[in-house]
Amino acid sequence: MRAALCLAVLLSAAGWLAASPGAGAQSSGESDSPPLVTVAPEAESPGSDGEPAAPRIVAVLRGPAGVGYWLIGADGSIEAIGTTILPIVGDQPPIHTNVVGARLGAPGALGVWLQLADNSEVAIGDPGPTVLTGEERPLGWLSGVGVRQLLSGAWWTDIDQWCTAELSLPVRIGQTIMTALGERSLGFAVEEARDRRIGGILLQGPVTEHVWRRIAELQDFADRIPLIFAVDEEGGRVQRLAGVVGRLPSAAAQTAKSPAEVTEQAANHARKMAALGFTMNFAPVIDVGGGEGIGDRSFGNDPATVTDYGMATVEGLSAGGVVPVVKHFPGHGGASADTHEELASTAPLSELRQRDLLPFAAVVGATDAAVMVGHLNVPGLTGGMPASLSPAAINGLLRDELGHSGLIVTDSLVMGAIRSQWSVSEAALLAITAGADLALVGGLEDAAAAFSEIEAAVAEGRLSIERLDDAATNVLRAKGVFACTLVGRDGLGRPVLYDPTLVGR
Repeated sequence: MRAALCLAVLLSAAGWLAASPGAGAQSSGESDSPPLVTVAPEAESPGSDGEPAAPRIVAVLRGPAGVGYWLIGADGSIEAIGTTILPIVGDQPPIHTNVVGARLGAPGALGVWLQLADNSEVAIGDPGPTVLTGEERPLGWLSGVGVRQLLSGAWWTDIDQWCTAELSLPVRIGQTIMTALGERSLGFAVEEARDRRIGGILLQGPVTEHVWRRIAELQDFADRIPLIFAVDEEGGRVQRLAGVVGRLPSAAAQTAKSPAEVTEQAANHARKMAALGFTMNFAPVIDVGGGEGIGDRSFGNDPATVTDYGMATVEGLSAGGVVPVVKHFPGHGGASADTHEELASTAPLSELRQRDLLPFAAVVGATDAAVMVGHLNVPGLTGGMPASLSPAAINGLLRDELGHSGLIVTDSLVMGAIRSQWSVSEAALLAITAGADLALVGGLEDAAAAFSEIEAAVAEGRLSIERLDDAATNVLRAKGVFACTLVGRDGLGRPVLYDPTLVGR
């Protein structure tokens, strides 16, 4: 559940306790439904890896105005389901609504009834015999598939994986694709935004002071699954928003300041970016050294210096409300060529471990930053393939060895290092298959081609649905979207994304 809070709410929350309306007026047929669990599961001891065990649910409070619920764990943690409003912490009141059991709702519905110690019941998810659709359903209502996982003891941060699988296949595919557009081309992406056939947009080129309007318009069309709006704001010669939010010095020049000053600088810059509607920054560069294609984009030749200033930038961007993306994994600073032009090779993996990988290991271990993977052949690791398309680099080195569980983005798949050997759509499929979550392609034609390639691969079994769901889940998490607030069923029992324009499709 969300960061552990004291098990307490103001006494005004008492009005939100109790069963949902109509909970007691159920048919005898419903009462004969097989139990989902007989009692709420006991919390297990933390695993050997130190991960926290799932807390037992001990109480349920109805949310403000009857929208959503607060699920309270035995460890005192509180998760707000179906509302973004957390309970106000005050003196600890007695908890009377202990969960003693649960059962499924009407056949075909996703609802789950929680049975409370005071003999009342609370419907969580689509409530029992009533399946809410479209605008009838409270925003963020948790579907039964999520509740089932809660009751089975799943840790809440993993529940959305099951809910992602309930989204339509086109929505899941679209989340894995990011297109690159200029400001004047944003109006052409309305259909893609509305139908969720792209996960985000990288804004290219200089922008005007009116860019926020175009971003806001597209987000209105995207509605419940917002787009990622990313931009390259490194500073120095790689900065797209200089004319709107002001200039930043290059990474090399920033080392003349203290890390604390760089953190504050990044935070201020991120606030200006967020005010325009940008949600992600493809920065900082944490490559060690200023080799081909990097130059003053690097903080320097010393891994410790790069780590300190990279971490400072990541912390500042996060504090300012923008998702940082560190790049270019596993390290471009000493590469043999500029990957904009051709595939580059790095030093052997054994040497990268002593130098280039150190900043990435530090950032991955201490922050929630996303990681961009470069088009770099690593002797002893990728076997001639670019890291951006290599399972050994992404799943093996980045995920398994360094332990990165967050978003992974490819460098642009229209760069010379890729286009010389693969089409953009082929590269997008290879990247997602290798473990990347978001494939950065070119314009809308490239995005459409990548969509078709991934769709065909899923249909033919060349890309597992589990890998697609993992990628889509990571993208949704990076957007701050909890997948369980998006899924449910329409009146015919078909899975739907809860949007009035999509119900019944």
